[in-house]
Amino acid sequence: MPDAKQTLEQYYFEMRWRCLSLAADLDRVERAEGGAALLGADPRLAKLREAIGVLLKPGPDRAERVQLVFSDKTPPPARG
Repeated sequence: MPDAKQTLEQYYFEMRWRCLSLAADLDRVERAEGGAALLGADPRLAKLREAIGVLLKPGPDRAERVQLVFSDKTPPPARG
């Protein structure tokens, strides 16, 4: 099993690419007509900001916590 440094060596460029890709996507949204207002108002973008916040916090369960951010927490319909 690889150690932490080997793991980082293996995945660093892919991690960097993912960050750059997300930054480029957000830039495209912001540059589009109405983009600046949308960045502050759209609940999907709020979820992305929340997920990014999770990534910045230490802990071994980041993937689970990010998945929970995007999970539908709407209660199921009542059975009748």
